[in-house]
Amino acid sequence: MRIAVTGRPGIGKTTLCLKVYESLKPKIRISGFITLEERVKGVRVGFKLLDLNTNQEAKLARIGKGKVNVGKYEVLIESFEDFLDKLKFDGDLIIIDEIGPMELKSNKFISTVRDLLSKENLLFTIHYKARHPLLDTIRKDFRIYTIDEKNRNLVAEEIAKIYARC
Repeated sequence: MRIAVTGRPGIGKTTLCLKVYESLKPKIRISGFITLEERVKGVRVGFKLLDLNTNQEAKLARIGKGKVNVGKYEVLIESFEDFLDKLKFDGDLIIIDEIGPMELKSNKFISTVRDLLSKENLLFTIHYKARHPLLDTIRKDFRIYTIDEKNRNLVAEEIAKIYARC
């Protein structure tokens, strides 16, 4: 089963992935990554990535201007691609949180995700509004769940049940 979760920023897509991960990790092998906010004194200053296999972290973006920017953030392409080089996508379930404007600045990431599209048992989070050929493919070929405050916990439970049967 290939599932993509979307919803407005801050709605709980990463939390949903973590709930699915926590629910299933005793039963199946899970690989991939989640994206976490970095905060200083309550203010978001960037984003970091967490490898679900090794707990290794890497920076994705920070406030500032650089070679590659999305909004007020500099996307740290080299850090992101070094992180991708070390990832092993060998689980019974592969989670990628998120496929959005920052991640899509990396050609290596786009190629990695395209390679994964031939597999089953994928759980991706996708940016709510972003447009890109890769996102168009995912929206066409995956079961899409749009989450909100009312359904996000139920959707997490449903997705965990689906993958527990695979």
